[in-house]
Formats: sequence, C-alpha cells, structure tokens
Amino acid sequence: MIWNCLPRWIFSICLVSFILVFFVLSESNSAYGAGPVEAWNKTYGGQYGDGAWSLQETNDGGYIIVGNTATRGEGSDLWLIRTDQDGNPIWSRIFGGSGEDIGYFVRETNDGGFIIAGSTKSFGMGEERLWLIKTDGNGSRIWDKTFGGFVSSSGDGGWSVSETDDGGYIVAGYTRSFGRGGKDLWLLKTDDRGNRIWDRTYGGLRDDVGISVLQSRDGGYIAAGRTASFGKGGDDIWLVKTDSRGGDAWNITFGGSKDDAGFQVVELMDGYALVGRTESGTDGNRIILIRTDLSGRELWEKSYLGSSGTSLQLTNDGGFIIAGRIDSKESGKDALIIKTDSTGKEEWRRILGGRADDIGTFAIQNRDGDYVLAGITSSFGSGAEDVWLVKMQTELPSHEDATRLQNLTRSFQALVLHPRASGNDSFLGRE
Repeated sequence: MIWNCLPRWIFSICLVSFILVFFVLSESNSAYGAGPVEAWNKTYGGQYGDGAWSLQETNDGGYIIVGNTATRGEGSDLWLIRTDQDGNPIWSRIFGGSGEDIGYFVRETNDGGFIIAGSTKSFGMGEERLWLIKTDGNGSRIWDKTFGGFVSSSGDGGWSVSETDDGGYIVAGYTRSFGRGGKDLWLLKTDDRGNRIWDRTYGGLRDDVGISVLQSRDGGYIAAGRTASFGKGGDDIWLVKTDSRGGDAWNITFGGSKDDAGFQVVELMDGYALVGRTESGTDGNRIILIRTDLSGRELWEKSYLGSSGTSLQLTNDGGFIIAGRIDSKESGKDALIIKTDSTGKEEWRRILGGRADDIGTFAIQNRDGDYVLAGITSSFGSGAEDVWLVKMQTELPSHEDATRLQNLTRSFQALVLHPRASGNDSFLGRE
C-alpha cells in the first residue's frame, strides 16, 4: 500500500496527528454546539412575588440587578440588588410606596453609582408615572424624579435608560399624557440631576411604546419598541432614529400582519441589531433577530425556536447573546439563552428551569467570557416567584480526561522520536 512506501518518520507523524485529532474530536464532539454548563444558580426573594428585569456586570466584576419585590406586603416595590462575582448579595435596596412600583432597567454610571428607569404608582400625580432614580455605589438614593401628566388611565412609564456623553440621561418609555393618541413612544432627555432638558413623543392614533434606547455614535439616539399605528398590521417592531435633540431622522417598521415587538437594540460599527418577538413568522420560531445598516435598512433577519427574546448583547467574538423564554404544553415556561455568530447563525442554546414557570429576562457575557442570565423563577427559591441569577461557563475537561490525553500524547511523542524502541514495527506500517 502507498503508506508502506513512505519514510517511517513521515508516516509516524501523519499517523500520530490523525489519532490525536480523532481523539480530541471524539472527546469534545458531545459538547460541540451544546453551549456552556451551569456553574451556579442563585435566587433572591421572599414568600411573595419577586422578579428581575435588567442585569449588568459592574466595574468590580460583580452584578447589578433591578426588578420588583412584594416582600413588604404592600404591592410591588422597585428592588435593586448588588452581588459579588459569585452571585452572593452585597446589598439590596427597596424603593417604593403603597402603590405598584417597578424597575425595568439599570446601568452603572461613570461616577460609580447607578441609574434606574421604571414606573411608579406611589408618587406624583396620576395613576402611573415614569420614574428615574439615581443612587450612589452603595445603592443609597441621591435623587429621584417622576415625569408624566395627570391622567386616570394607564399613565406613563419608563422602560430603558442610558447615560449620555454630557453626563445626563436619555430615557425611553411610553406616555398617555402627551402625544397623538393611546400610548406614544416617549423619549426624555435630562441633565445629570434628572432635570428635563427636552422630551419628544412619536406615534399615531394607536398604542406605540419605546422599550430600548441608547445614544448613537453620531450624538443622536436610537430607540426600539413596538407600534400599532404604523406597519403591516397588529403591532410591528419599530426602530426610531433621532438627532441629538430628538428630531426625526428616520423610523422603520418590521413585521407582518400579526403582533410583533422589538425589545432591545444594540449599535454596531456599521449599523444596528435588535431582538424581539414575532407572531408573524413560522410557528414556534417567535424569537427574531434583525440586522440593519446605519440607515435602518434591513440586511438580514433570523428567527429562532422560542416564545420571546427580551434582551440582546454583543459577545467577545462579534456574535450575539439573546435571553428569553420557550413555552410548551408539557413543561410550561422555561428560560432560554441563545448564542449566535455575527451573521445570526445559532451556535448553541440552553434551556433553564424546573417544574414550574421560569423566564429569562436579560443575559450578558462577562469579562471572563462566561454567560450570566437574570430572570424570574417559580421552580427555585423561597416564594411564588423569585429573582433568579444563573452563571454558565465553558465546560473544561475533567482531570481524568486531561491526564489521559497527556499520557497518550507522551506515548505518541516517544513513538515518533524513537520508533525502534517501541518494539512494534507493525504499528508503523510494516507487515
């Protein structure tokens, strides 16, 4: 045969390389595409309903979470939790009154404190008002502001906040107090003390809501949400671009004849990406990821098996990490985390949860390359619903596997460097 004609040392190297590659691939094949494994699972809360809506890694490597808690037994309060890198609580702060209060989004600020956007029914005039809270690094309130009008309907609320280049804040949400009709998408710009600089509404005669906002590199703002006033029917995913004063630059809808909504937008070097939920696509594939250029023109869209995608973050390799949930008749609601490459191709997914309902609300990749998911769980913890934090990391080879591979490599090296010492010429192709 042809390999019998090869010099012994060339054949040895080829054979050793082949066996090594085969060994490594066979050992790792079962993990390929499976994603990271759970490192720890933490819950926070009492006997009543608690939940997490936003998550960020802090500058010290820990995590900041905002959501709601019913621990005090007076309806829902806004709940801010800070943990160390292992999810152990450092402190938590509760803000609220006798009404329903909730925090939907939190970000660490340049001064080491935190800015929170949400809604309150405890403070201000009207049934519900947009609530903006600034704290120091220990979670102590520095100031808080409410915004909205005097209405008896659902009122006004905030879904997202981002610190701006001038040290102030941009907030996205909805308002019934101003605008053209129903709910309108509401952008509110403040200074560093929460004082209103300007606000703008966007929408038509039906309900339109802003759910995500950030300042774009050109100094303007990009907001994502949903609109029932424009588009192809029902609710449509809505992407709105403004200048630095909130003036319209462009707005584009995505979706079909059924209900669709955008939940989070991120900016890329050459455009934007946003994640949401679609009822207009294939049955079961209700998580949607859309990639656009800088003018909002769609470059591609991908859908994934699942019920809703609620958060989107960039990963270290240029891909995306999506958090959400997947529903089934057999197991109810389970949390879902999906990793894609830069083109939206799904690389792996993890379904997390127990026998009761669990959802993922926000997922990030931390500085170590691991993945952390926040959400709401009824399967674990001490109450009806609890704040949920799960860390997932890449599975490393066991000590036994590592030792086995090391010994095998040494044996092959000895065979290549000293083939006669092996006493087994048939292994080298001789009959």
